[in-house]
Amino acid sequence: MPRSGCSICRERNVRFLQLLYAHDGGFEGDYTRLLEFCGRHHIDAVIVWGLLRAHHGGVESAKRLCDVAAKNGVRLLCGVGLCCYGGVYYEGDSPYSLDFRLQKHPELKAFKASREPLEFGVPVMGDKKFYHACPSRKENQEYIAESLRWLFKNVPLDGVQIESGDTGVCQCKLCKERRRHPTGGFSWEDLALLHPIAIRAVRDVKPEAWICCETYSHPEPHNREEHPEFGDGKPSWADECLAKLPDGVFIQWVDDFLNKRAPKQTWTQAGNLDNKRHRHVLRAHYGTYWNGIRGELAIEEIARMAQQSTAHGADTISLFGEISPFQTGAELNYLALENFGSTANPKADLDVFLRDVAGRCWAAKLKRAIFWNIQS
Repeated sequence: MPRSGCSICRERNVRFLQLLYAHDGGFEGDYTRLLEFCGRHHIDAVIVWGLLRAHHGGVESAKRLCDVAAKNGVRLLCGVGLCCYGGVYYEGDSPYSLDFRLQKHPELKAFKASREPLEFGVPVMGDKKFYHACPSRKENQEYIAESLRWLFKNVPLDGVQIESGDTGVCQCKLCKERRRHPTGGFSWEDLALLHPIAIRAVRDVKPEAWICCETYSHPEPHNREEHPEFGDGKPSWADECLAKLPDGVFIQWVDDFLNKRAPKQTWTQAGNLDNKRHRHVLRAHYGTYWNGIRGELAIEEIARMAQQSTAHGADTISLFGEISPFQTGAELNYLALENFGSTANPKADLDVFLRDVAGRCWAAKLKRAIFWNIQS
């Protein structure tokens, strides 16, 4: 689910950083500095949610950031909710803003079982409401394809992360008749319906684009009959759904509940990932608002994520980022993302990181502080 900021990725071993952008001022300056930081620290890709907003400068601003990304050797991807989270144009009076479109065409919205429109808000984002589109309506499926083709024709992006939505599913007659399996906050069957449409549209314009497909799930089998919720294991019908996705895309899995504080999930050999057709991303919200404390130090969790990804077949790890590396915890988390699983630390050894990265980083800062104190 999009949060205001970005996600970072790195290649085998790939690293993604996912970001959401909440405030109004300094968008290009902030993201220029971020892309330069990622280039220096071997972060392969940055995924930005809320990339296209009218008050950010829209398409022209996004194009300039694509130039900055290219100069720094970083891939810039746009986060896109297919039936939620604003669509391609996150905010503004654009025909490619999903929220703007659904306000003009309320008949295309998703509906609850009570027949009320399906919408939601997030306290940290104030009064903003997100609207859902019905995934079964042909008009909405065509709109997804049209929007993504427009995006890649007009902005020189390196790829996209796509999501079908994890804040409720449409319960209209068309959707209930189409689905054969239970639903929760999201639907694997909606993923199987919408993601191939989106992937084909992107590849029509840019065949080499990186396309990351969010599952909201962990790879460990979920052996209960009900649909899993966010971060739970994959249900028995998940592989059937994934088989409908074209070859070569990234499948993104949730790592949030594999850490020492919330060991909700286990990962056995039954959850090993098959790399024959797809690549796999392990992602987490460590050190963010969504995991409890923004900027919290999470290097142990990131080490475990890198170790688990190697052990079970994921070649990419991704971290949500919300604040700059001027904050100590965030800086160490981003440096851990660079180091763990890399050729410098292939086993994601925490002691190696503390000795070779954290120790040297803080030794250099201490020297600078002493120098400035002497000068003053």
